[in-house]
Amino acid sequence: MTKSRIPLLPNAKRLQNSERGMTMIELMIAMAVLAVAMTGAMGMILGAIASNTRNKNDTAAVVLDQEILEQFAAYQNYPQAGGFITISDCSTGATRLHEAGAAGGAAALGGNGAALYTTSTAPFPASVGDIDWTQTAPTFATSSTVGYAMDYQTCTGDTYEVRWNVMLVDNESNIAQLTVSSRQIAAAGSKVAMLFSVPTTIRTIID
Repeated sequence: MTKSRIPLLPNAKRLQNSERGMTMIELMIAMAVLAVAMTGAMGMILGAIASNTRNKNDTAAVVLDQEILEQFAAYQNYPQAGGFITISDCSTGATRLHEAGAAGGAAALGGNGAALYTTSTAPFPASVGDIDWTQTAPTFATSSTVGYAMDYQTCTGDTYEVRWNVMLVDNESNIAQLTVSSRQIAAAGSKVAMLFSVPTTIRTIID
């Protein structure tokens, strides 16, 4: 005995067909929402990575500035005319040595070494006395040349350009203000040129 199949009413057929299409539409909407959410999340992740890298570079630059300040502070004949401090980095061969100039210059002449921001050139008041990176770099210190700038390679392979200025507090004493500033110019293992890096600056008084 066979059972007869009851035909669907026209309204029931339309309802069944509309329900079949709703699943695909809902899936497309969900995929669109997910794509938008993933795009926003990816932007946040990339921003966090960039911020973390920038903080690491700033920390390394500050440590480098402090290391140079300490080497200058330990110089017994500071600031002797024509004197220099031999600073070594983590590169190899003769390029690892730098004869860093330690001779002080008169305050009226802006000290000796890298140019400093003045009240007329500083982008904002807090920058007065900082190293002016818009100016041409002074002579670079090498193993055979005394200078007031150098390309310093860290033990992680990164390279920082360092500039400093030695300014005598007065012409009758050995007290001087030392200003050191550095910024990263190359990263280890990176084939992409570094277009800009914010420099860090530290000042101290040494006698």
